[in-house]
Amino acid sequence: QEYGVAYLTVRRAAQVLRERGLIVTVHGRGTFVADPVPPADEG
Repeated sequence: QEYGVAYLTVRRAAQVLRERGLIVTVHGRGTFVADPVPPADEG
């Protein structure tokens, strides 16, 4: 409500972020930003 975004839009956005590995949802605890992945070596 505060941002004028529908609940389903927020859930879909969270789903996309989870699929991309950017957030992690822990049942009973909440949703958190995922640990950053170190960049791949370009050697």
